[in-house]
Formats: sequence, C-alpha cells, structure tokens
Amino acid sequence: MKRDDGDHRTGWRAGVAAAAFAAATTGAQAANPMTDAEVVALAARHCTLCHAEMPTHEAFDKPPKGIRLETIEQLRRYAKQIVEQAVVGRMMPLGNETDMTDEERDRLGAWAEGLK
Repeated sequence: MKRDDGDHRTGWRAGVAAAAFAAATTGAQAANPMTDAEVVALAARHCTLCHAEMPTHEAFDKPPKGIRLETIEQLRRYAKQIVEQAVVGRMMPLGNETDMTDEERDRLGAWAEGLK
C-alpha cells in the first residue's frame, strides 16, 4: 500500500507550525507577567471562593488545607503550590468552576517565576 507522502509532510509541517505558535504565544505572555495587584485581583476571581478566611463556596466552611490566598504575602508564600496546582497541573480552580483562562495561567506562572 502506497503512503501519500504529500499529506504526511503537510500534517507534520502543520504540527510544527502549531507548536511554534504555541511557544511564541506562551513566550509573549511570560514576557508580560502580572503585577502584584493583578495577581491579587486574579486570586479574588478564581481562588478566594475557597481559599479565604471565610470561604463563600458552599463546599467549604474553612479554606482547604488552611491555605488562604487573599493577600500578596499569602500568594507569594504559596506561589510554588499555586504553580503546581493552577499553572502546571491545571487542577485549580477545582473543576475550573470560575473559568480561569490559559492566558491567566501562563501570566500567573510568569509572575511566580519572577519571584525566584
């Protein structure tokens, strides 16, 4: 059976182009990390529903694992875990209930990387 090399090569090129575009986009977002004020605002939108002294999410009467993410100091303290859970693992927000975007995750990761 003869393979259609033209289609194979076109598919390969499209995959490489998509990967290059994704890398460039991530690089551009990383070049524009969030400010501390933007990180606090992002946490207010996506994290403090659960990770607050007084969570408003119906499933929690206290913050999970005692982790509060209401202040910049708290966010800095837990930056590594935030990256693991929200940026790399994409497990938080739980079930992405608050619709955190990929761009927000990438910029949050760039912010945390800048703390080192």
